[in-house]
Parts: sequence; C-alpha cells; structure tokens
Amino acid sequence: MQSPRSLTSLFKSNKIFLLALLISVLLALPSLYVFELKTRSDVYNNAKVGLKHTLETKKQYLKVQLHNSVSSVHFLDSTPPVAGIRRANDNNGVDPEFDIPVFVWQTRLAGIFSGFMRTDESLFQARYITLANQGQEFIRVDRVANEITRIEGDALQQKGQRDYMLKASMLGVNSVYISPINYNRENGEIQQPYTSTYRVAKPVFDSQGFVFAVLVTNYFAQPLLENLPKNTANGVSVYLLNNKSQFLYHPDESMQFGFEFGQDVTWSKLFLQSQEISSFSTLPMTNLPEQFYLKERIQFEGEIAMLPLELAVSIDTTILISEIAQRRNNFIIVLSSLFAVILFLLLLYQRYINRKLELHSLKEQNNKIIENSLDAILTVEEAGVICQSNQTAQANFKLTEGVTKFSDLFELNDEDSDCIAATIKFGTKPPFEAIYTDRDGHQQFYSVTLTSIYDVFSQKHQVAAILRNINSLKQIQTELQTLNGSLEQKVAQRTTELETAIEEALAASKAKSDFVANISHEIRTPMNGVLGMLGMLAEEPLSDQQSNYLKLANSSATSLMTLINDILDFSKIEAGKLDIDNHSFDVISVCSDLITSMALQGQRKGLEIILNTDKVLDRMLVGDSHRLKQILINLLNNAFKFTHQGEVSLSLDCEYLTADKLVMSFAIKDSGIGIAPENIDKLFEVFTQEDSSTTRHFGGTGLGLSICRKLAQLMGGDIKVQSEKGVGSCFTAYVELHVAPEKKLNTPIELAEDIQVGVLIKKDSVYHNIKNLLVKNCQVTSNNIQRYDYQFKCDELKVDLLVIDNEHPQLDSLIALCEKHQKKYMLILRDILLSKEIKATYPLSCHVLNKPITQDQFSYKLASIFGANNSFLLPSDNPTDTTVEYELSDYNVLLVDDNMINLEVAKAVLKRTHINITCASDGLNAIEVLNEQQQTPFDVILMDCQMPNMNGYEATSEIRCGAAGNAYLHVPIIAMTASAMAGDRERCIAAGMNDYITKPIKPDTLKNKLAMWLSHNA
Repeated sequence: MQSPRSLTSLFKSNKIFLLALLISVLLALPSLYVFELKTRSDVYNNAKVGLKHTLETKKQYLKVQLHNSVSSVHFLDSTPPVAGIRRANDNNGVDPEFDIPVFVWQTRLAGIFSGFMRTDESLFQARYITLANQGQEFIRVDRVANEITRIEGDALQQKGQRDYMLKASMLGVNSVYISPINYNRENGEIQQPYTSTYRVAKPVFDSQGFVFAVLVTNYFAQPLLENLPKNTANGVSVYLLNNKSQFLYHPDESMQFGFEFGQDVTWSKLFLQSQEISSFSTLPMTNLPEQFYLKERIQFEGEIAMLPLELAVSIDTTILISEIAQRRNNFIIVLSSLFAVILFLLLLYQRYINRKLELHSLKEQNNKIIENSLDAILTVEEAGVICQSNQTAQANFKLTEGVTKFSDLFELNDEDSDCIAATIKFGTKPPFEAIYTDRDGHQQFYSVTLTSIYDVFSQKHQVAAILRNINSLKQIQTELQTLNGSLEQKVAQRTTELETAIEEALAASKAKSDFVANISHEIRTPMNGVLGMLGMLAEEPLSDQQSNYLKLANSSATSLMTLINDILDFSKIEAGKLDIDNHSFDVISVCSDLITSMALQGQRKGLEIILNTDKVLDRMLVGDSHRLKQILINLLNNAFKFTHQGEVSLSLDCEYLTADKLVMSFAIKDSGIGIAPENIDKLFEVFTQEDSSTTRHFGGTGLGLSICRKLAQLMGGDIKVQSEKGVGSCFTAYVELHVAPEKKLNTPIELAEDIQVGVLIKKDSVYHNIKNLLVKNCQVTSNNIQRYDYQFKCDELKVDLLVIDNEHPQLDSLIALCEKHQKKYMLILRDILLSKEIKATYPLSCHVLNKPITQDQFSYKLASIFGANNSFLLPSDNPTDTTVEYELSDYNVLLVDDNMINLEVAKAVLKRTHINITCASDGLNAIEVLNEQQQTPFDVILMDCQMPNMNGYEATSEIRCGAAGNAYLHVPIIAMTASAMAGDRERCIAAGMNDYITKPIKPDTLKNKLAMWLSHNA
C-alpha cells in the first residue's frame, strides 16, 4: 500500500495531467446525457417516418392488386359470350343477332375463362351464375392441381344464398363487389388444404334492365398476403385485418384466420393504444413496450363495394434500442479518442516539465557529489586544457582552470601521452597510471579513468577524468612482489619434494606388486604340495578312519586355499592387476547351474532355495560370467551361513540403458539373522564383519564382501544391502552387461493343450514360485491353477497335473488315486538330499523334479509331459563325467622345479600316464640336462617360473636362443607357476613359453595339457 507521502509526490509530478483528466470526466458526463436525449428523439422520429412510409407502400400495393381484380372482371363482362347468353335466354336459347345457340356461347365463354386463368395464376375459379333456379352455376372453370378444368353437369352447384350473389345482385350496372378474404368453401364446408380466397362479382343485366346473372372470379389470397411483408426493414412487421379487426395476415401463422375456427383474437387484445407510435414525441427512458405500431383503414369509394380492411405495421423496440446503443458507442469512441489525444499531449507536456525538473535536480546532486568526492575529478577540453575541477583536484594539484594542460600536470607513459585525443575518438580508455610530483617533490601515484562527454551548449567533445590516489596500493603491490618471490621458491621446493614422493610411491607400488606376485608363488607352492599329496593319498587303499582323517585334512586345506585366493584376489584388485574377461554366456543357465550346485548346503539346514528368472528378457549376454559367479557364490554362501530356517532366494531383473546395453541385478534374499542398521556400512570394509561374535560363531575373514563389491564395480555396477535385525537381509548385486550378437530371448513355451493344474504344497513361497513358473514360463492360465488344502482328502482329482511336495503325508494314497485315473500326471518336488533310488519306486505317471526348481528344468519337464506348440527342444542328458586315462609311455618330459614336494606331486599325477619323467632343480640344471640328452630329446618341458640361480622366464629365453641346442628351439614349454597376477600369462608367452598352468595343479588339467601338446607336436 502506498504511503501518503508517495501519493503526494505522485500528484505533484502529474498534477497537470490529473487536472485535465478531472475536467474531461466533468465534461464527458453532461455531453453523454445531452447526446442520449437527442439520439432517442432522432431514432424515434426516424422510426415513425419509416413506419408511415411502409404503411403507405403496403396500402398502395393492396389497392393496386384489388383494382387489377376489378379490371379483370370488367374485361370478362365485356366479352361477346356474356351478352350473347343473355340474348339467347330471351329468344328460346338462340341468339337472334348472330343466330348462335346458347351452348355455343357457353363453350366460348368457358374458353375465355380458361385462357384468362392461364395468364393470371392467382385466379383459380371463374363462373357465370344465373339468378334463376336459386343461383344455378351456368358456366364454371376451376384450377385443379395447376390444371384448368371446366365443370359441367351435376357438378355445377346452386350459389344463390352466397353473400357475393346477394350483394352483387343489388349493385348498379358498372359496380363490382369484392368479398371479404376467407377460406374457400365447397358445398358449404371449408376446403382442405386451407385455401384463402376473395371473390370479385359483377352483375349482368338483361334487356329489361334487371339482373340476369352474376359474373364471379375467385382469387387466391395467399400470394397477396405473402407479398405483404416483402421488402420491409429489419424489425418491421406487417399486419392485415378484416373489418372486425381479426387477423388475415400476422407474422405468426397461428394467428391468421383464427375467426374461421371460432377464435376471438383481435388487434385490441394484442396491442394497446399506448403502443401507437404517435403517442410519444421521443423514445421514453423507461417502461418501453415490446413494439410500436401504426395502423390505417383501407376502403374503396364509388363503384367498388367492399367491406373495409385495416393495414398495420410495427417495429420492435429492441431495434430502436440497438440503434441508440450503436450511436452512443460511436459517440463514446469519438469522445474518448478526442480526450485521449488531449490527455496524451498533456501527459507528454507533463513529462517534459518533470524531465526538466529532474535534470535540474540531478545536476544539483551530481555537482554536490563531484565537489565532495575524495577522488580528483577534472573536465578536459579537446586541446588538453583543464576547464573544470572539483575541490579535491584543486587541493591536491597545482592547476589553473582554462590554463593548465592535463599532459603538463602528470608524467605519462608513452602509450598514454595522447590519451585525451584517443578518449574522444573511441569514447573511453582503459584505466592507466600517472605520476604527479607535489610541491614537496614527492611522487604521488594516481589511477586515471577517462570518459568522453559531449557538451550540448558548446557543441564540443570534452573528457571527464577521475584520478584516484593509489600510493597505498603501490606499497602493497611492492610487498606482494617480494612475498611472491619467496612463495615461488617454496613452491619449487614443494614440487621437488612431491616428485620425489611420487617416485617413492611408484616404487612402493611396484614393490607391492612384486610382493603380491612373490607371496602368491610362495603360498601356492606349498599348498600345491599339500593338495597334491592329499589327492594322491585319496587314490590309495585306506581304512575308514584314515579316509575320515584324509577328508578332514582335505577340507581344511581347501578352506585354507579359499582364504589364500581371497587374500590374493584382494591384493590383485588393490594393485590393479585384476582383469575382466568379457565373453558371451546364457545368464539363466549360469544362475540355474550355480544355485543347483550350491543348494545342497542350504537343504542340509532345511532351507527352501528359490530361483526367479522370469523378468529376464535377453538370455545371451556379454560379460565376465566367472567373476559374476564368484560374486553370487560369495553372497549365497553368506546367505546359507547366516540363515537357520526359512528360505534363500535369487531373483534376476534388468533395466535397459540402450537397445543393447543393460544393468542386470541379482538379488539374494534370506530370512536369516539380519544386520543391525548401524553395522551395514561396515560390511564392505576389509577384514571387518558385523561384530566380533560373527567371526566366533560363523568364521570368515571379512574379505569376501569387499572383494565382491570391488568386482561388481569393475563390471560397472555395485552391491547394495537392505536388512533388518532378526528378520533377514537382501544383498543386490548390479553389473553392466551387453546383449550378445547371438541374441536369445527368454521366450515362454506354449503347451499343446489347455491344462488344469492342482497344487499341494505347504509352503507359500514354493507355491508362488510354482504358480509363477506355470503362468509366465509355461503360459498356463491363472484360473486353471487350483491350490488344494494341504490335508485335503478326495476320491477324484479333476486336473491334468498334480504338483506335490515329496514330504506330503498322503503321498502314497495320492499316487494311487492318480494311477486310478488315466491321463493324469503327478509332479513330485524333492530335495537333492533324497536318495535317487526313491524315484524307481514311483509309477510311470509320476515325475520327479529336484529343488531348487529352475525355469528351464520346469519348462522342459512340462514340455516332455504335454508337448509344446512352439518349437521346443528338450536338453540332452548331461554325460556322466568320466576320467580319461592317457597312455604316454612313448614320450619324455622334463620337469623343472626347485621344490621337491612339487616334483613328487607332478610325478604322482603323471604316474598312471606312464610318461618318462626327468627332473631338474632350476633353469641352469634344466639347460644342462637338455644339452646332455640330445639323442632322445624331450617331447615337452614343464617349467616352474620362480626358481633360484635361473628362473623359468630366463631359462625359456635361453632355450629359444639355442642354449640347449637346435633340437629344443621349438620344444613345447608349459609354465607351471603359483603366480596368479594379471599379466603373468602374457609374461610367460612373451618369454617363449607355449602354455600356462597355475598351482595348485589339478591332475586332469595337467594331463589334458600334456595330451594336447604332445599330439600337436606329433
């Protein structure tokens, strides 16, 4: 809301305009009132004149039409047959003047009637009616359906009592009677459809001067009435009334000829006397009627006998009001435009006055600012002479206005010597420095800012100069330069120290990598001996107690190897030596095989294991399936470890980033002990578990989750955790994958028949898993799946397939019931722990599926039972793993290793191949042995990499360079090393080795490698 002070200021700055606005309003109101009165009078009088003109025009139209009808009957009366009929009537039916029989004259007059009616379409009947025989029609011609027809014989009627006969028989020789306008009647009844008519009748006299007959013409009144309203102004209506003020024509057709049907609707009942337009001299302001009218009586004098008619015209008041409003609006527009122009000119004048006052005020303010400014301000002419200066300039400089030149006052740099001319030319100049020597001989430093200005009065350019003393700034600048020099020295020193630190860090990183490689070799080498010897010992005959001890020792060694692998994986990740091997794989098959192989440890604890893969769209993806399995194995192991009852589930989902790039999520959910919220962030820290009790109860190093997260991050994803203490946990691993070129969609099967399925499963999670597989992967309608009460008993199963738990108490009776009904199948779900021999006891209609149920396993089973409509191939049974024993007695192998245990392990592994083995303790020893055995050279060399004196890389290079003779230049050399760092395989190949085996050595791997290279070499 504006304050009173601001309103006062507004009024003062616009007082001329506001005063003119007030005067305009005071003049506009009376002008509008006077204009309104004048306009109402003009419009009303114009309407009155218009109505009079319209009334006169319509009256003349009616009279002309009726006079034409009278002229027509006079013309017919003058025709020869009219007089001939009269003469023949006096002379026994023959006209004595022309000796013509009366019937000939009848025919001729009928022809004249017909011809006359053809030329006048408004004439629909002409008759010659004698007074004799009660007004018998003598000649009659009618217009029937636009056809001119003569009426003869019995169709002729007696019209002696009609008004036109009675009135016409009393007229004089040249008189004519015009009947009232009404609906036509035939035989006394109103003709239908209704036809409005009027009749013109003229008497025919005989030779004695008596009326002999009446000549009658009937006219359609409708054309006459329809033409009345034509060519009338908008809003003007026409009315025609008979002598009783009853409506013959009204704009509303329902009001016309109402008297013919007994309606008493007259003019006085619809219009008031006050509506007569002559009642007022101007249009009233209030209480306006809907219409104003003007009415006049029409009657004929002389030889035309006719009852008078009344003609009226009216105009709608809304037309008058609309015209007044239009004139008023036009006047307001003109008046407003005039006042607007005047006010606009006054506003411009007011702004001009205000501008002058404002400029004067600003000038006063600027003068005060300039005079009181702490900066020296000068005005310099084009010639460089100082013409104006403020108080600060006069106090600081020794100058005389109009005499002292700007360039003489200061010491300027060469590039600034012509600064005044440059400023006038370009309008401004960047700030520069100038030196002034004061009265005491001291130098004062100034920052100069120049701006070009134009003096309107002198019509010349000038330069405004602002000079600020920067002595203190110069002092600070000098101090900063000194400080900057010392800082540059310190920065150079710190840079040198940083470079030294970087070199030391790189050296430490290399030492760390070397340490990881060495420790990998040093740890794996003895583990190779332990696991190798335990493996060989397992092949020997042992007692039960010895087998048990061996089993425990092997389990401990395997656990130790797992721990070592975790530590080494973590070390490789930290050292940046871990690579991702991307390749194509079927994600559903990988997860199905993984959870099936791991389910045993969960089922031993009574857990339900569930796999959900229905949300997968593309099965074939590109990524590192081995590292993915490493992540999932760790997460599943944790879920099994920390879950004592309930279930563990693996669910797959995908989100497509592009058409061929997606993020796949793997959610492992359990119903285990859960994790407290405050401990979730600790899970992925190295060597850390939720709390100290976790390690005591469940074991572990705390490395697994840290490695899993880093692997997931290497694959473009992460691992997230949701958990609640005592409820359970959900670990979700995200990895970024691509759609493989060999695209394979996760397409459901279509069973060959619409099957009905009954489910007898106690656990809800298993039931929902089975239902989901049926609906989404086998396209079974949800309504066709029925879950029975787990304890139900019945005599008949109306289903095609019954899915049941192996633990169901009524399993045997249900099997018997299914056997009883043909084409019934039973699908039994069981844990892997159960003996395979149980299946042999089931009938052929029973099928067994091991839990956890996978998508492909379930689909294949149902397709094999019911068949599939779409192309669907059942997988072949996996061949039984068989150990292939090679016969290599014809070959010689040189085994190079500095560790005697490893040599014994390799000998034990190769014992059954009967290959000839020679050992060497290091690289130098190996070259000596090769040089000694040239006659029967070795077929392959198994070379350890880390050895004293000469390692395997150096020995291989020497052999490839001919140190062992030409016979061994291309001998196959297989690296046998405990190193597992990224790049080790490439280092072996670069040294000249042909292949690579990591320790601990697996017997099958070593045998297969030997067989491959020996056959290749052969």
